Amino acid sequence: SSQKLAHQDVLVATILLSCLLCSSLAAAASNRPNIIIMQPDDLPFFDEWLPPPNTPNEPARQSTVNPLPAAGLPNIERLRSNGLQLTNAYAAASMCGTSRYTTMTSRYASRSATSRAAADRINRNPADVTIPRTKLEDVAGYGNDCSRDNIAQEFQSAGYRTMMAGKWHLSSFTDVTYTYENAVNTVRGCGFDTVGCLYVENLDRPDGGADVNAGNDIGVYSDGLFSHNMECVTDDAIQFIDEAAGNDEPFFLYFNPTVPHGANGVDFALTEYTCRDTPDGVRQEEPCIPGMTGERDVFSNGECVQTMSCQEYRDTIYERSSNVEDDLGPIWLDDAIGALLQALEDNGVLDSTIFLFQEDHGQESKGTLYEGGVRIPQFIHYPDMISAGSTFDGPVSTIDVGVTVLDFAGIVPTYTTDGRSWKSALMDTALALDWELNRCIFFEQEQDRAARCGCYKSLSLVAPNRRQSTTWGRGSQQSLANDIDSLFDLCGGGQNYITDPDDNQETVNISSVNQIQLKNFPICCNAMQIGLLPKLPSISPSAPCHLRRSPPLS
Repeated sequence: SSQKLAHQDVLVATILLSCLLCSSLAAAASNRPNIIIMQPDDLPFFDEWLPPPNTPNEPARQSTVNPLPAAGLPNIERLRSNGLQLTNAYAAASMCGTSRYTTMTSRYASRSATSRAAADRINRNPADVTIPRTKLEDVAGYGNDCSRDNIAQEFQSAGYRTMMAGKWHLSSFTDVTYTYENAVNTVRGCGFDTVGCLYVENLDRPDGGADVNAGNDIGVYSDGLFSHNMECVTDDAIQFIDEAAGNDEPFFLYFNPTVPHGANGVDFALTEYTCRDTPDGVRQEEPCIPGMTGERDVFSNGECVQTMSCQEYRDTIYERSSNVEDDLGPIWLDDAIGALLQALEDNGVLDSTIFLFQEDHGQESKGTLYEGGVRIPQFIHYPDMISAGSTFDGPVSTIDVGVTVLDFAGIVPTYTTDGRSWKSALMDTALALDWELNRCIFFEQEQDRAARCGCYKSLSLVAPNRRQSTTWGRGSQQSLANDIDSLFDLCGGGQNYITDPDDNQETVNISSVNQIQLKNFPICCNAMQIGLLPKLPSISPSAPCHLRRSPPLS
């Protein structure tokens, strides 16, 4: 598959999109939409979600095709086909917690108060972007990321009801400080009225081994008494939707399933635990969830009537998976989305709700700055304003999510952000063309940095070893170019983004080639221009280009 970058194609597509959207703009302008942001944990980029990233060519993972389960994922597909697909979406950082920070703040993870405080403490520049050092916390002298500078606080201050459900991964706890109640109160302090079925971080593995990416050492959290539980997360979220919609209050729901993350595997969770086993203890009754274990009774004020037990429902997941273990998590996840959509429909707020679905990062090269680590699917379902089958081809990032949904809600952030709202670009042909051809986006993980401008992508690594650079290590494993400074042409000399896994464009560092035509390379800043023109072999200034865009805030 390929993605067209030609000017004429962009112009025609944008005009068609504008025509589809403009008729509904006036109707939606006077209303404040509800907002749902959803980030599944470690979900694959399925092939049907075109265009997929240019996946690695690691011999052990040569079958990098990711077809949908045989039973399909009808509810995720409903979001995609009935809404807007952003075909050039990226995570600004390529791990669970670091990506979540960028979504919650519309800022680069290296801006976090915790990252900058740690960098100053150990005299490290640039700041490390890692899960343990990237938290949504206040640090005296460095920032108020939890109590002020995030989108939940903005929505809450604007009169929205706010909720966080599922995996958090943005606060630090120890065995001494962790209790479920303390964790809930900590997350509530970051702008959430309600916190449901809270997983503060990754679960440990079924064999009792700690997850090396958890970022904390909290034995009392992952104590073996609970595991993944989509019924719990979904039930709490639906109760929140019912209450907010019933009171005619606009709401912001940050919905983060733990599945299909491999820690404490999905098969293990489905067979060894019940839906009553939750992070806050064993609940007295099984949840009745319309669309999963029950249905609403229209003759009794919409109360849920149980149609099957939790175990009977979970058995249907296995039936639909055709005994393919990797399909269990996506099917369980898809059912939860269907239940949320049904709750929105039952409350009459489906059309007025922005439902933004995205992966937290790429899976094929997770934790790296290669395309397989940062390229993500991103879909937005908003019938009041966005027509079915819409696409937007401009490069977008998780740092754009917060400012965009705030823009749709008519809220101007009260703190400095890095992201750009793409709302206006949906309606403006010139803006859309500018996004498509001239916008540069940046990525960071550990002390490595990367930038993509048009077809070109630069990569700057801190050191040629696995200890300091996961990108370097995975590059070695997957036969990808991992020089300290590299330049890639993701279009292979043409105008189409190449996604064929047998023709990976990150295997060759083109900066080592003597003759390179860069006349169509869009310049994102002077430092990038100095580093790339008129000759290449060094592109190290691409990293300072990024750093100047995200200095410590005054």
